[in-house]
Amino acid sequence: MSELLLTARGKQILQMIVDASKPITIGDIARNLEVSSRTILREMPLTEQWLEKNDFKLMKKTKVGIQLMATLEERRRLSAMLDSESVELEFTPENRQSLIISELLQNREPTKLFYFSSLFKVSEGTISHDLDKVEAWLNKHELTLVRKPGLGVYIEGNENSLRRAMITILYENLDEDQLLKITRQNLAGLNKKQESIEINTSNRLMNMIDKEVIKTIEEIIHGAEADLEYKLTDSAYVGLIVHLALAIQRIKNNERIVMKEEFWRELAQSNEYKIAEKIAWEITQSTQIEIPKDEIGYITMHLKGAKMRNGVYDHHDFKDTGEFIIGNFELTQLANQMIKVAEKEAGYVLKDNENLLFGLISHLRPAINRLKMNLDIRNPLLGKIRQMYPEIYKISEKCAEVVNKKFDVRMPEAEIGYIAMHFGAAIEKKRQSSNRQRVHRAVVACTSGIGTSRLLATRLKKEFQNIDIVDIVSTIRIEEEWLKENKIDLIITTVYMDGNTVPVIQVDPLLLEENRKKLQNVLENLNVHDDYSLEGMEQSSMDLKERSYAMKEYGEGVLEILEGFFLKEEVEVEDMAHLIRYVSEITADSKDNAGILEQNFLEREQKGSTVLSKKEMMLLHCRTRASDHLKFGVVRLKDRKSLVCLNSYGEEEQIKTFLVMITPMDKSKRYLEVMSQISTSLIDEPIFIDVLSKGTQKEIYEDLNRILHKFLNLKTNRI
Repeated sequence: MSELLLTARGKQILQMIVDASKPITIGDIARNLEVSSRTILREMPLTEQWLEKNDFKLMKKTKVGIQLMATLEERRRLSAMLDSESVELEFTPENRQSLIISELLQNREPTKLFYFSSLFKVSEGTISHDLDKVEAWLNKHELTLVRKPGLGVYIEGNENSLRRAMITILYENLDEDQLLKITRQNLAGLNKKQESIEINTSNRLMNMIDKEVIKTIEEIIHGAEADLEYKLTDSAYVGLIVHLALAIQRIKNNERIVMKEEFWRELAQSNEYKIAEKIAWEITQSTQIEIPKDEIGYITMHLKGAKMRNGVYDHHDFKDTGEFIIGNFELTQLANQMIKVAEKEAGYVLKDNENLLFGLISHLRPAINRLKMNLDIRNPLLGKIRQMYPEIYKISEKCAEVVNKKFDVRMPEAEIGYIAMHFGAAIEKKRQSSNRQRVHRAVVACTSGIGTSRLLATRLKKEFQNIDIVDIVSTIRIEEEWLKENKIDLIITTVYMDGNTVPVIQVDPLLLEENRKKLQNVLENLNVHDDYSLEGMEQSSMDLKERSYAMKEYGEGVLEILEGFFLKEEVEVEDMAHLIRYVSEITADSKDNAGILEQNFLEREQKGSTVLSKKEMMLLHCRTRASDHLKFGVVRLKDRKSLVCLNSYGEEEQIKTFLVMITPMDKSKRYLEVMSQISTSLIDEPIFIDVLSKGTQKEIYEDLNRILHKFLNLKTNRI
């Protein structure tokens, strides 16, 4: 085969000529390829040279057209040659503009237009036109393109804007799966035959970060997750790795980022800052590059703004629903307001969907942090969501107004798209038939985040009655042993996976028509566990003995709360530590247990206070081994004095009333459900808050009695 390389367009032209059974004109070729006749004529000389080198000839007749002089067998041979023929790399205008941006972002010195015209094999006039597009892109990112004749072009702007632009250009050209894959391999070592314009572009873009430290950073982040109270989603995991790799490269080049001192001080008070300090220290130990405090502040922002693999990601981990709701009181209120808006707009009752509530709460905390810290929000599925689910997207826009009004922000379209995923899953579930029989045990493996995973799982359940989605797992940490133990028949993933003994099928997160057909074919040939049927499991109910135990535990939980209820007024304390010591002493049954209880309260408060915003009230709660009984009480400070506490959003509030909730560590889930009913009532019944704040002991007890009586009646009817 000749060393002369065809262009990509030349290859297309030749394939059309080979396939044509009669002469084809230049105009016909141009119309089919949607280009001008002049463009085709410009390609023809090189195309004809390639044919002659390979012993083929064209017949050209004026006003008739072009025809290949070849037998049927020769046409087949030429078609096979074209299939295997490498083509000369040709950058699209979009490719060129992205690479020009990345080159200018990395090189603060002026770059001449000749450099770019030589690199991309186009005229300087074409590069000048590309720079017009580049300039518009940079302006959107608060950067300025400076053009100086004879000197060249360069970018002006602060380091923060430069880094944000670098990360944006990476994400505009590479999705999270590609980023993770690229950071884990050396693209330069790929076989030349595999080289493509996409790989070439990816390679050049990834020059912005130090690929040598990627493995080190990934190990450090993986270790840091043990210090967090949650697992990072794959998108947050990759995002943090890219941020750190980029930061290290910039620090090595002596490009430092600066953070406002007051904002840094606020971040330095958080638990995430301590973890960020540890990450920075480990990076310094491994790379000998010192990470400044402002950089640690930005790592903290990423941790605080990271989406968590929690809530409905791992809903089976929430053995204590009540504690989750209590610990996220303000977010639960916000999520419930959004759900009410969605119910009104969609016409479905959604408040009974625990996965929706947990999912929104888990999503809102980092989402609000991202909005308040002005962090970039990306949603690669936004276009498809708006196109395929316009109704749900519009509903989510109205739900987003709840957040906008609360925090005086404007939720971007990307974030609304994520909210739409949550509501889309819940609404899809309402629409689907409840009478299903599923026999294929499957897991959904995703990297894009919770909304994507849940929406895909729900669509699978709707479309395939013989699939049981056992769990939603991360593609990064899927384990063979777990798959075997849970008898998983199939992995359904949104990204490429290999190396598993269990069959894997890759689908679009929105489960397109071709995905359904592909999955149906796999299911028809899949060996399944014939003895497994979820239908029988769904229809099973408690026998009399189990029901009696359940009612006994619910009843005992109610009795413990009512019998142990207390109201303490005119309490005088100096600070929060003093208050916690006081509460521990009056609720514990011994001095030793008081010390344990005090420590448990302090540990819980280190994670953040649970303030009832605008109510001058706070929940003081913990799980402990220092008590054998559920305990609930109210503490009011003396002479209407108050303590200053931070709410979930980092704002100071004056607290005058403290609600004490103590749950023993070894109590069963049913006891915890009793306590959670009180926290739920704080959200659903505003009058209950007023009674707790101002009512007498008798009035509070009567309202508590009413709430728990209603709870017991509900459980009796359901069990």
